[in-house]
Amino acid sequence: MAKVPGYKIVLQLEDKTLVGYRSHSMDIEAEMGDATTGESTEQWKEVIPLFKGGEFSVSGLYDPTSGANTSFDDAFVLLAAGTQLTAKFGGTTAGDIYYQAECHIRHAHIEGPHDDLASYTLDLVITGEVEDEVVPVT
Repeated sequence: MAKVPGYKIVLQLEDKTLVGYRSHSMDIEAEMGDATTGESTEQWKEVIPLFKGGEFSVSGLYDPTSGANTSFDDAFVLLAAGTQLTAKFGGTTAGDIYYQAECHIRHAHIEGPHDDLASYTLDLVITGEVEDEVVPVT
């Protein structure tokens, strides 16, 4: 079984990788409708998947001098403007699978503890369908 080190998974906003990333997550879920009736077999609960949705999250070390990539500050500007953006979650090496969706930034958090490095967290809510893609061989 192939294993993927966590540091090889990135979150990209509009084809720019977020800088200083340390942790990423993707949560996809389906709301379930209760389809249980008096005729359900031996009163076992029945459910039917209804609406699907999800979220991408990333946390990292705050770096206001990001260069060519995307920083927390860039993401904050997108949140403040209510900008919809394309996000990609996954690998970046040829042949890697990644997930792509249109998103809105829902939450932006920056923390600067007295005795540690400044860090940030971003949460992006997916709007529409999530597509699984493969990084092309160049």
